Amino acid sequence: DGEDVGPEVADEEEELAFDADSTYGAYSDATDTGSTDHWGPNDEQAKSQQDISHHFWLMMLRGELYEAPVKNPHRILDVGTGTGAWVIDVAEKHPEADVKGIDVSPIQPIWVPPNARFELDDYNLPWQDVEKYDLIHQRELLGSIPNWPKFYKECFKALKPGGWIDCSEPGLYFESFYDTLGEDHAYKLWGTAMLEAGNKAGLSFDVAPYMKGWLEDAGFINVRERKFCCTIGKWSKDPWERDVGVWEQLRLDAGVQDFCERRFMSNLGWRAEEVTVFCARMRAALKNNRLLAHHWL
Repeated sequence: DGEDVGPEVADEEEELAFDADSTYGAYSDATDTGSTDHWGPNDEQAKSQQDISHHFWLMMLRGELYEAPVKNPHRILDVGTGTGAWVIDVAEKHPEADVKGIDVSPIQPIWVPPNARFELDDYNLPWQDVEKYDLIHQRELLGSIPNWPKFYKECFKALKPGGWIDCSEPGLYFESFYDTLGEDHAYKLWGTAMLEAGNKAGLSFDVAPYMKGWLEDAGFINVRERKFCCTIGKWSKDPWERDVGVWEQLRLDAGVQDFCERRFMSNLGWRAEEVTVFCARMRAALKNNRLLAHHWL
């Protein structure tokens, strides 16, 4: 019926906001729109970390790009596409489909499959109903959405009847099978600090436990929730768990500075050297296989 789908582009021109030695995606003067600057940088190191994460998720899902039981999708949307790795792989898997990725940072490659495209859009702005999608994919957007129930309602409106949304968010807290972690352990401090920083910014990092309810409230039916206990490091005797754990350690190690630097300094008042020391403690914990560390996805 000619309805338009997809986030509305902000009137302001997109710019790159600079902070310390990193760059961040942002719409200029977006406060009146209900949008927000993204907490994660978009420089070369961050792009490398995102590509590592894409490989990690492929391993976690045993080679699958998504779990939604959608058949022959014709229009697919990836929300917060980052480097666009997922879009490119899905476009190659479904050459007959139109696969679009949106993000606030123009960091995607130019040379992509002919059925893949990227648009500079802010998914926190009101969505227009132009296109309709068979599948919407959303992964690891924690800390970037101020109103999750509203976001999922927009996704619901954007889907065709019978369409699917496939979303994945990690748990905020790290645990140990070996020992009870003290309150001053880096893993404990991580969860506490991330929760506080997100809450002060109005951008929660603790979203995984609430996603199912938000989706159902938005109108979705047949909501299926799967939880994965993901090992960290190479301590597991199971070959698959060991491989997944190695890649999880690698991606967390590569991203820990980016994950906390902006929020801890802006919202918690940490000094740069405090962030550096904390990140060193986190990296040491990530490499400590004796902890039998894990977290939930």
